[in-house]
Amino acid sequence: MWVNKEDTYIAVASIGGIWKASLHGDESWRIAQTSENARSASPVLDPHIGRNLWEFEPVPFDRGGRKAFAIAPLRSAYLRQEPDSKDVHIEVRDSWDEITVAYVWMTEPDIDYENDRIIGGPLTLASGRRVWVSARTEPLAQPEETDIVGSMIEPHLPGRHDVTTPGFLARGVRLG
Repeated sequence: MWVNKEDTYIAVASIGGIWKASLHGDESWRIAQTSENARSASPVLDPHIGRNLWEFEPVPFDRGGRKAFAIAPLRSAYLRQEPDSKDVHIEVRDSWDEITVAYVWMTEPDIDYENDRIIGGPLTLASGRRVWVSARTEPLAQPEETDIVGSMIEPHLPGRHDVTTPGFLARGVRLG
């Protein structure tokens, strides 16, 4: 996650810089193909389709803050790989009956976000608003998956799915 001016960007490093979420202030939020991938020799989308596949309304502020985005990786999405020392890592238990969700929060300039599991931030936007990352472990009834060979992100959006916050659900991909 990074910020620039009034924009917050969220990308999943393990999918090679193909997709990112762009939260543009209070105006335009979207999940799109990165411009780097669109300009590459083999873009994931046909150039005639455009880069933006999912556009959605910004989450409104409530009492000076908003839960802007969530990243929820199911256990089956975790693949064995060496972590990058530059990244911030969220420690999770290896358990099939819980999920650790990373939440991106935004607060107005004079509002502090208080949570006992703040992972990163705050990053400051041009307006003085701040962006924080926290984590929460929640119960989950998930059947065991086997033969996982990769992982994928599945966008979940308010109005299209039964969620109040936009985000990525990361799932394991298996053969057969």
